[in-house]
Amino acid sequence: MFLAFKLSDLITIPFGWVLGQLYSLTGNYGVALCAFAVIVYMALLPITAKSKQSTMKMSRLQPRIQDIQKRYGSDPQKQNEAMQKLYQEEGLSMYTGCLWSFVPLFVLLPLFTIIRNPIVYILGESEAVATQIIEIIKTLEPASFGSNNYYDQVVAASAIAKYAAEIQAAIPEISARALEGINFNFLGMNVGSVPDFAFWKWASFDWAHIGLFLIPFVSAGTQFIQSKLMM
Repeated sequence: MFLAFKLSDLITIPFGWVLGQLYSLTGNYGVALCAFAVIVYMALLPITAKSKQSTMKMSRLQPRIQDIQKRYGSDPQKQNEAMQKLYQEEGLSMYTGCLWSFVPLFVLLPLFTIIRNPIVYILGESEAVATQIIEIIKTLEPASFGSNNYYDQVVAASAIAKYAAEIQAAIPEISARALEGINFNFLGMNVGSVPDFAFWKWASFDWAHIGLFLIPFVSAGTQFIQSKLMM
C-alpha cells in the first residue's frame, strides 16, 4: 500500500472524501460540485491572497526597478546587486510572485482526477470495481461510450442505476450506495455528459446540449474578467 501511494493522493483522497460527503448530503452532483468549488476556493484563498500581495508589491516597485535598469544598464553585475538589495529591503524575492502563483496549480490539477473518477471518489468503490462496472455497462450500452476512455467512469456512473441488477450479479460485493449511481441532472442539464463540439451531430438543439457546449466558454470568459478586475 505504501509503495502504491502517490504524491497526488495528498490532494485527491481528502478532497475526494469531501466531494463524496457533499454528494451524500445533497443527492445531486451539480449542487455538490458547486459547494465543492466554494470549499476549494476558500481553502486556496490564503495562498491566492499571498500571491496577489506579492504581485501588488512587485507592481509598486516597477518604477524603482526601471530606474535601476536605466542607471546600471551597461553594468549587469551592479544592476543585479542593486535589484537584490531592493528586494531585500522590501522583503521580497525575485521569484516570490511566480512561486505563489504556481501553488494553486498543484492543488487544482489533481482535482480533475476526482471529478473524472466519481465511482472511486464519490461512490467509494475501488479502481478494480470501477473497471468492472465500466466493462459491464460498455457491454450493455456501448453507444454511450466514446473512443476516449478518459471519462468512462463519469459515463458509467450515470448508467449504474439502470443496470443495477446486472452489476450486482457480476459484483456481489458492491455497496448499495454504489448501485444507486449518481444523479447528474442539474438545472435541466446532464452534467455527466461529455460535450461534443461537433454540434452538427447532435440529435437535438435543446438547452441541455447548448448549456453543456457553452460552459467552457462561459468559464473562460468569467476567468478573464476576474483576472482583469484583480489587476
